Amino acid sequence: MTSTRPRVELIPIFEDNYVFCLIDQDNQEVLVVDPGEAAKTSQFLKENNLKLKGVLLTHHHNDHIGGVSALVSEHPAPIFAPAKNKNQIGKADTWVTEGESVKLGPFNFEVLELPGHTLGHVAYWEPKLKWLFSGDVLFGLGCGRIFEGTYDQAYTSLQRFKKLPSETLVYCTHEYTEANLRFCKMLSNLDNSPITGDSEELEMYENQLLSRREMDLPSVPLKLAVELNVNPFLLAKSVSQFTYLRDLRNKQ
Repeated sequence: MTSTRPRVELIPIFEDNYVFCLIDQDNQEVLVVDPGEAAKTSQFLKENNLKLKGVLLTHHHNDHIGGVSALVSEHPAPIFAPAKNKNQIGKADTWVTEGESVKLGPFNFEVLELPGHTLGHVAYWEPKLKWLFSGDVLFGLGCGRIFEGTYDQAYTSLQRFKKLPSETLVYCTHEYTEANLRFCKMLSNLDNSPITGDSEELEMYENQLLSRREMDLPSVPLKLAVELNVNPFLLAKSVSQFTYLRDLRNKQ
C-alpha cells in the first residue's frame, strides 16, 4: 500500500498568528505546532476526524502556548517544549534541547536551539520533508524582535538557516510579510543600505505576495531559497549590519 505524503494545514488565530496542523493522512493523526488558542484547532480536529498525536512548542510566549492546556484536556496527547523554558511553560511531557530527535508517526524532527527572540527558542526541522517550523525567528522578509537574547545570538541563529537545503519550506508563525515588504522597499531607497538583494526577485516576490493576499491566502510557508536572496536580515553580512537593520525595523 502506497503511503500518502503528509500535509500541513494552517489555522489562522488572533490577528496574524497561525497554528500548524501536520496531518498524517494514512493514520488520520495530527501534530499541532504552537496552539496559541484551542477552539479553532479543536474544531478542525473534530470536523476532519483527526486524532491529536502530539503538540510541539517553539517558545513560551502566550500567543504560542495559550491554548495548549485546553487542547490536550479535550484531545490528550504529549507536549514537547524547549527545556530552557521550563519555568515559563511549566508543563510538558518532554523537554527538548539542541540535537535531540522528536519522532511521532511519520515525522522525525531535529531540534534546533535558536536563541534571540527568546533565550529558549527552538525550531523543529523535518529533513525528509524539508519542513522547518521556526516560530518567531524568521519571517517573510523579516525576523523576530529580540526580547530576551542578544543581537549576536539572533544573528547567529539566522545563519543556521543558510545551512539548510535551499528547497526548505519555512513555517513561521506570523503573517508579517506585507509589513516587512514595505520595510524592504523603504530600505532600497536609502543610501548605503545593507540590503544587497536582487531587486528583480524582490519585485517578483511582491507581485506573488500581493496576489496571494488579495485572495486571502497566506504567505506562509516561505521558500527558503527566495528568502536567502531578498530577506535583508539573512543578507546582513555582520552583527553590526543586522543590529542596524533590526533597530531600524523596530522604529517602523
